[in-house]
Amino acid sequence: MNGEQVIAKLREHEPELKAAGVEHLFLHGSYARGTAVADVSDVDVIAEFDRGRRLSLLDMVAIENRLADVLGVPVDPSPANTLKAPVRQKAAREAVLA
Repeated sequence: MNGEQVIAKLREHEPELKAAGVEHLFLHGSYARGTAVADVSDVDVIAEFDRGRRLSLLDMVAIENRLADVLGVPVDPSPANTLKAPVRQKAAREAVLA
């Protein structure tokens, strides 16, 4: 799977993800750069969540697990509001809105 396929899969499930509290997902890392290695690379996403909803840790784990089920590979979601400045800056340069 490549970055375009990841984005297409995520867009297919957009209504479900929005219902779970996900506002936006940004693909970054090896899939965004086109350097992902099959069976090795996790899908790295930056997630922006609905500010009007309070998501518990269990909600976040459920979203992570659902993303992995949808994509068929491990997913490493990072809430946008928790990224440290250097990571946020690097991710912003390569991030692709999914």
